[in-house]
Amino acid sequence: MEDKQQEIKSAVLRLLARREYCRQELEQKYARKYAANDVEQVLDEMEEAGYLSDERFVEVFVRNKLSQCYGLKRISFDLKQKKIPEHLLHKALDELEPDWFELAREAWTRRFREHPAGDYKVFGKQMRYLLQRGFSMDEARAAIDYSGEYDE
Repeated sequence: MEDKQQEIKSAVLRLLARREYCRQELEQKYARKYAANDVEQVLDEMEEAGYLSDERFVEVFVRNKLSQCYGLKRISFDLKQKKIPEHLLHKALDELEPDWFELAREAWTRRFREHPAGDYKVFGKQMRYLLQRGFSMDEARAAIDYSGEYDE
């Protein structure tokens, strides 16, 4: 039993050396290969030792998604998929204080800088793109209007 736990611990440490993982990702990754109680016990030890932290994972995850110009809805959805408590997301966002309208503008600029919305078909395509990235209707509309090309 100790050998299995040491094997799990080594494998988890190798993963954590490369990037942050949330507890749920690691549980899922090793659920098929090892006994659930062994994985639980090792992950508990890793959390106590400070190697594994969902809070730290959320901070890195949110910072990364913001740098890739994703909106709040998409970030929140992705973290829910990983079973991360919502209060950790709010804590990370309070520290980072992102400007969602500016991020939406940046996402629009990265993707459409040469193609301003001149008609409804192009406008619809740009709006869908921003909505799929997790921005609200207001944020997406403001980003497209910012191009100065689309006026009603």
